[in-house]
Amino acid sequence: MKVTVLLRNDHESLQELFDRLKRTSVRDQNGKKEVFNEIQREILIHSQMESEIFYPALSATTSTRAMELVASAEQEHQAVEKLLHEINGLNGTEKNFDAKMTTLMEQVGRHVKMEEEEIFDEARKNLPEYRLEELGLEMEDRRRILTTLAA
Repeated sequence: MKVTVLLRNDHESLQELFDRLKRTSVRDQNGKKEVFNEIQREILIHSQMESEIFYPALSATTSTRAMELVASAEQEHQAVEKLLHEINGLNGTEKNFDAKMTTLMEQVGRHVKMEEEEIFDEARKNLPEYRLEELGLEMEDRRRILTTLAA
């Protein structure tokens, strides 16, 4: 599976988790925290795979635009990880929890849009098809390892 398809599938899975969180009752503290924990795990695994495999491959091309996009994406990862850390310290019933989750969903949404519209396009322009496939396979293998470690 191409790396762009794998990452788009991740984005869709994450959106499903966000939707599930929105449907969770305001009074269901444990339910909200449980869904947040899944969201956090998925984001951290996704970010780590991108930072270890996809972004270095894209940065290694001759494209200046690719390097700029990767630098911007890495900054977004840091901002999202900081917000995850803040939310992790809250319980699901605190008003601050919902506000910070809304901010997280917005930040992740902007990142996904930039990635799908700009970074993926840059990857398709600068990496041959076989390399996109190889990166997808590398990321699938890495996900299995990271998922095992996170369990």
